Amino acid sequence: MEAAFRKSGSRYTLSFERRLAHSPEKVWRVLTERELLKQWFPCDVVGEWETGAELQFVFLNGEGDGLSDDELRGEVLSVEPPRLLEFRWGKNFIRCELIAEENGCKFLFSDTFDDPSTGARSAAGWEMCLENMDVLLEGGAVAKFAWDVWQEKFDHYVEKFTAKFGAQQGAPENQ
Repeated sequence: MEAAFRKSGSRYTLSFERRLAHSPEKVWRVLTERELLKQWFPCDVVGEWETGAELQFVFLNGEGDGLSDDELRGEVLSVEPPRLLEFRWGKNFIRCELIAEENGCKFLFSDTFDDPSTGARSAAGWEMCLENMDVLLEGGAVAKFAWDVWQEKFDHYVEKFTAKFGAQQGAPENQ
């Protein structure tokens, strides 16, 4: 799995495309059922998956320390089960699209944001989250976050993104 990073108007978008050996309905549950979502997503998401609903992003181990209330809030922008889920997390826009295929589905994930210097950091983090989503879909136990694994992925994306998007920020200070 490799993140693509591109300029989108005045913003920047990281995207991942995956083929999953699971039905869109099964993947949809992992995207929207709170107890499943918080096993692979960076934090717990409190709120209803209904267009216009407010969301609260709750970090359980202090990872969100130092983030403003605005950075910990969001809104559901679009819900079309089991095909499309779009929401705002702070200033970021997250899009999850599922396209049914013969033996499962194609999963398109994107994160759109303002600051290109956070591309490598975000790509490494989302890649780890999506790998954990795969484990969960396969019925396995999701691994705890491992800084050495993140660092290896981050270093890869720094090398890949720096020439086009400039210097990349490292881990957030509260980590």
